[in-house]
Amino acid sequence: MVFGKTLFICDECGNKFIAPNVEYMATVFSAPMPCTKCGSNHTMPASVFSLLGKLNPQRAMYRKIWAEMDKKKRQ
Repeated sequence: MVFGKTLFICDECGNKFIAPNVEYMATVFSAPMPCTKCGSNHTMPASVFSLLGKLNPQRAMYRKIWAEMDKKKRQ
């Protein structure tokens, strides 16, 4: 389901961009959207936790999502 647009942050290059907010596999997480600068799928929606950078608690879950996406891409 699409919930409008939201601000995403790229974990690879730090780019911030606006993209559609699409739910990820019927979960509370947003599907990572390709970075508009470097093309990486290692992105997540910005939140108050974004101020924590690498200590962002959401980042751990998104690391798992990114690993699943990378694995599917290699197949």
